[in-house]
Amino acid sequence: MNHKISAAIGDILESQGGSLTVTEAISKLKGMFSDAELEEFYKELNFPDLEQAVQAIISDIKG
Repeated sequence: MNHKISAAIGDILESQGGSLTVTEAISKLKGMFSDAELEEFYKELNFPDLEQAVQAIISDIKG
């Protein structure tokens, strides 16, 4: 599941460009995945919440 969500973040970032905010990304993710899937995602990555996990993925992708 982590890979699907990480890939989705990458796809969202690619379509939005550098202007993507964490809030926008989370909004789009919530339309694609259940709350349970998103909770599992950030917990498996050892983040305290979804916002921090998404920010880390976006930062990693941007380099």
